[in-house]
Amino acid sequence: MDEGVARQAMLEAIGDLADADVGSFDTLTREQLQDFFLDFVVRSIEGRVMADIGKRGINLPDDVSAVQDTQDQLHDFVEGATRGQLAGRLTGLENLSDQELDTVVTHIYETAFELVAAAGEAAT
Repeated sequence: MDEGVARQAMLEAIGDLADADVGSFDTLTREQLQDFFLDFVVRSIEGRVMADIGKRGINLPDDVSAVQDTQDQLHDFVEGATRGQLAGRLTGLENLSDQELDTVVTHIYETAFELVAAAGEAAT
């Protein structure tokens, strides 16, 4: 994953944590840490999709509200897919291999990219 995308995803996940007003990072429960991790993964996938749309020259609508709607739909899809695929597996996170995590993330990314690219092309 691109370092810039990962850094931005981490900042956004930290921002979401601050917005939730859960207190100090050191006092987070196991469930809150798992939620933070999932939020980071979601933000990472979204960032990668958006970066690749720009790199590949995928057209998006000229209407700002239509682009915002597309981004909201992307977030909803990625969040639902990520939480659906990983939430139940995080109790044994230490047993989840990098390869297993990468396979899930790559599948969600590829599906999300295809959906956004198709929606963007259809709207232009």
